[in-house]
Order: sequence, then C-alpha cells, then structure tokens
Amino acid sequence: MPTGRIKYYNFDKGFGFIAQDSSDADVFLHSSAIKQPEYEELRVGQRVKYSIIEGEKGLVAQNVEVLLTPTERRWLRQGKAIIPRGYAGFPGQNQGQFLSDQAVPTSNYGTDESKPVRNRRDHATSVAPLGSEAKPQRSQHTSKKDFDDSAAQTRDGQEPSSKQLSFGDLYILKQINFETSMFFALYNHVQLPATVLEMTLSTLTLNSNGTEQQVAKTDVKYCYKDVDAERVQASVDIDDAVKAQQLTQLAPDAQAPEIDTEAVQHARKNAVLIEVSLREGEIFRGTIDWVSPYEIKLILANGSKVVIFRHAIYSLSLG
Repeated sequence: MPTGRIKYYNFDKGFGFIAQDSSDADVFLHSSAIKQPEYEELRVGQRVKYSIIEGEKGLVAQNVEVLLTPTERRWLRQGKAIIPRGYAGFPGQNQGQFLSDQAVPTSNYGTDESKPVRNRRDHATSVAPLGSEAKPQRSQHTSKKDFDDSAAQTRDGQEPSSKQLSFGDLYILKQINFETSMFFALYNHVQLPATVLEMTLSTLTLNSNGTEQQVAKTDVKYCYKDVDAERVQASVDIDDAVKAQQLTQLAPDAQAPEIDTEAVQHARKNAVLIEVSLREGEIFRGTIDWVSPYEIKLILANGSKVVIFRHAIYSLSLG
C-alpha cells in the first residue's frame, strides 16, 4: 500500500489531503475512510498508509491507516494523547504546517545556553532558533540552499560558521520539530524512550511517557529513533574487557577522545566500515552517514541508524 503524510485536514468538515511519498499528486481524504476510529486527533504531518481509487475530481484515499510507532501504540493503549511527529503550528494557522527537511532553523552557534530551543506543545509557534531573542517567524526557516550549504560543511565534521548549526544540532532540531519518538541510551545501560522537547548546548529536555526531565548531553551515549529500536538493539555487541573497567561518563569539562577527522571523512566518503566501542563496552559496526564535532551517525548493517556522542566513545577503528 502507498504511504504518505497528512498535508491538510479540516476537523470540522472531516476531510483533507495526503501528500504521497511516491508521487507529487495529492490524494483526497474523507474521515469515513479512516480505519482507526480510536485515533481521534488526526493532524497535519501524521504518517498514513492507504489504498487509492479514481474519483470524479481526482485521487481518493480508501482504507486509511494511521502509522503509529511502538511507543505511540503503547501510549494510545494507555489513553495518552498522541501528537503527530510532523506537525508544527504557526500564528494564525489553525491547521499548522508540515515541516519538511528543508525547514531547518538557523542560529548563532556560540549561543547562550540559557536560551533553549523548545517544542511548544500548544502549537502556537514554530521552533525558535538557538540564541534568538525575537519571537519566531516563518521567515526564520532556511531555504533548501541554506540547509544544503550548512549540511555540506558539517557533514564532514568541519566547524560550522557563526550562523550555522553543526549537523548534530540540525538532527536534534529536526526531531524536536517532528516530535520523533526516540530512545536515548544513558549510562548504567538505561534505554530511555522519549521525545525531545528542548535543546541547549549542554542539555536535552525529554518527555518520557508524560514525564519531563532534563538530561545532560554528557549522560547520553547514543540515541536512535523508535522505529529502529529492535534493529539497533539487535546490532549491539559487547566488549567484555572494556565493560569490566566500569568506566563512567566524562566530566563536563573533560576533553572527548581524539578522533582522526581526516580518516573519518575518508571513511564516510568511501563507505568504509568502521567499528566504534563505547565506554560501557557497547560495540557498533557500520558506515558513516554524517560527522559533526560532537556526534557520529552510523548506518548499521541491517539498515538501522544510530547517533553516537563522541564523548561516549572509547575507541574507533576503520576497516
């Protein structure tokens, strides 16, 4: 069945449109075609699968099924509200707008960490840029060219300019915008299911099963999306010798392990397999998707993806 995201939906009138993943042609959606009556709050950005028929005025969706992650399904069973990951409202827009990969905020990289980026649960505004004191406006979102320019510099681990975020920051901001269900691996082998509400230079504010908590970035070893959970967890090996050392997280002022940036860049460009061992003994093997001054994103052999924080790395080997 084809898949897509809700592009527009009018609650009062019970109809909207689906933006398809595989086609530019939008599909008309009527509320009667939704197979899950228990999912009452269909919103812009929600992922769906469906069948298509040809109507009098164009394509019409049938047998529409809302695609929920394992965490969302659990929350639904518990009676908790589910907020679609692709939804962000703007002033004067009751329906909000779906944020594409092109809608990435810019910022001053050396910002005061007391001014965090926060996901506003009332959907009143878009996500504010780091360090911005002005009220967020739509014009503060970059164009595709701006995003590509920033990505080109940060993908290879180069230092961002004063108006650019690192690729790791862009990754977290995207998860804030999309309210992505994720897992954060903390020390003492804790796997915390959560969405990111807020980010500063040194902390993440997470919502885990309705409880808000602030976590220092130095407490996070790696993170991954809920949809990849089973495959990521199945890919982890353990180095018993490293685990036996019972290493803890680095102090906030400690220097992260030095990594040969040039060799890592070469490995990414040539899809060279790398092996990363963490301070509590976890081992990941895969190819590099992107590199930032603070994180490395790996694509594992089974196709799942994990973002590893450099301060949690014990060793890294190529080939």
